[in-house]
Amino acid sequence: MKIRTKEQQIIVDFWAAVAMGHKQKKQVIHAEGYRAEMHIPYIPDFNEDHMLNLYYPSTASDRTPGTGDGKPSSDQTSAEKLPTVINIHGGGWMFSHLDDSHEFMADIASRGFAVMGMGYRLLPGNDLRGIVQDIFCSLHWLERFGPMRGFDLSRVLLTGDSAGGHLALLTACIQESPKLQEIYGVEPVDFRITTIGISCPCPDTDHLFIVPSREADASKMSMAYKELLLGEQGEEAPNKDAMSFGETIEYVNDIGKFPPVFLIGSENENLYYQTETLLSQFEEKGIRYEAKIWKKEEGPHLMHVFNVEHWDWYESRITNDRMLKYFMDC
Repeated sequence: MKIRTKEQQIIVDFWAAVAMGHKQKKQVIHAEGYRAEMHIPYIPDFNEDHMLNLYYPSTASDRTPGTGDGKPSSDQTSAEKLPTVINIHGGGWMFSHLDDSHEFMADIASRGFAVMGMGYRLLPGNDLRGIVQDIFCSLHWLERFGPMRGFDLSRVLLTGDSAGGHLALLTACIQESPKLQEIYGVEPVDFRITTIGISCPCPDTDHLFIVPSREADASKMSMAYKELLLGEQGEEAPNKDAMSFGETIEYVNDIGKFPPVFLIGSENENLYYQTETLLSQFEEKGIRYEAKIWKKEEGPHLMHVFNVEHWDWYESRITNDRMLKYFMDC
């Protein structure tokens, strides 16, 4: 969309600076015990954002193309398939790439899981509806081709960090609501999301105080973010009142069918108010969840999405182990 306000430009410039700094980061520790299939297009349009990565434990046997119709070959039994983890990367809906979560996804795979991570077109060239449509296209690709590659789609953990946490919750709501499917212009997948795992999520799209600035107050910045999420249609967008978790969970008719959630948070991160809001919404709606909240006194290094950015840290391993155990116990 065309940038129209000073506040919108501040947000765009902020994430451009973050993206530049991110490129200069060096990962010292590399995950081991996995193998990967990288940059598979889920939409054949030569757009680098329409690609996905697949990860497996290095001990898992290679998968063959099967019959070519999306069915496993005869030598692939259900016993060989691995529980599925689907990861939606964060980045404020405005930066990052599926490869930025490479080490995190590789480490998860090394623990005995089949993992998929997808890219999606970002703001401001896209809007939230377009992001959701990209995500569902990747899920439909997995629905068709995942089983032949060893993905057990009867056991699915959907993960996301930061903005990816919002998108994971939104995806789960849409999957459970025909009305939201109509609003976002997507078809549900045939498999069920059995568990959600989210790290430092940002599901309250009405209060995105991500860019404090002397040039604009918080309310104006939050409104500017919402305008970017709505895109060119603005207030005419069909999803204008169906973006935050507080809004979209109202479209889910049977809360009992909503997947249980493992919520990761840290009191030291600057968006912890989003975690607090989400906890109160879970309690209010009776949503089944477990939370791992790191306290301030446990370390100032436990900042935003630390368990993804620094998957190798002691605290990250504790956190991610608990999330995977919660998934397998659900």
